[in-house]
Amino acid sequence: MTAMQNQDLTATITNIQPLSTEDGPGIRTTVFMKGCPLRCLWCQNPETLSMKTELAHEPLRCIDCGACLESCPQGALQRGERGLVFGSSCRRCLSCAERCPARAIRVFGEKVGLEELLDSLIRDKPFYRHSGGGVTFSGGECLLQHRFLLAALPALKAEGIHRCIDTSGYADPKVFQEVARETDLVLYDLKTIDPEKHKLYTGVSNELILENAAWLGASGIPFWIRVPVIPGYTAGAEDIAALAQFIGERMGPVERIDLLGYNDLCAADYERMGLEYTLKEVPRITKEEMSRLQEIMHGSGAHRVTISNYA
Repeated sequence: MTAMQNQDLTATITNIQPLSTEDGPGIRTTVFMKGCPLRCLWCQNPETLSMKTELAHEPLRCIDCGACLESCPQGALQRGERGLVFGSSCRRCLSCAERCPARAIRVFGEKVGLEELLDSLIRDKPFYRHSGGGVTFSGGECLLQHRFLLAALPALKAEGIHRCIDTSGYADPKVFQEVARETDLVLYDLKTIDPEKHKLYTGVSNELILENAAWLGASGIPFWIRVPVIPGYTAGAEDIAALAQFIGERMGPVERIDLLGYNDLCAADYERMGLEYTLKEVPRITKEEMSRLQEIMHGSGAHRVTISNYA
């Protein structure tokens, strides 16, 4: 790709989170990219699912001034029981968000140019250098915007910045391998080995995910594995044992596995975006239960197995 083509590249993102300590080693800046081919029942970032720009109203911030209603050229906004409703004629021109003095309209999915994003990320080099951190591209599924990644990752390398992607692995193997080779670390999400459960809980087959996982294990590229632990869904001892067996047999000794306990802090985000959240009643997993699953996962041969977010 030429330098001129790189200049024209844009990414659709929902957030740039500086000073992150949960998306790889050290202090990092995490770029949340929009769009995901999975529909996990427990998704914590519903604003990243669609590739399209989306708007959400924050009723608690709203001062009911009417500026948004007056500014909409399509007349697409209406007052509803729980705040503003964006009608089907809305063209996402963002004039309502720009005119809102209280910033009560949130925009999910803003375009950012390659050079603009790189300038922002490089600005925090001192934090990365002193903490052993860097930049992580997450989502959603960042591999949906792989052309952008294949331009951004080498540019970050040239600046001496540690590069990481957080991915479900649900991507064409050629794309996955090309992007993974440009990283210093891959955070790889594994939900369940059972193909029927995976299809039921995420909406897609896990065939590609397991194929790419096996390649990653043999590639020599450093990686950590992340496992969402959802009571009633992925938290069974047999589920964790099956994952441990797959990891041990097909991925080799992994540096680190993170067992991530479920929480429902995202429920308000679903409501804000007018989406149904079906896991509202799922309980938090206890520390004792997580510790038992941790012991099972040690059977994978991982150098380190962490647990977090338990009751």
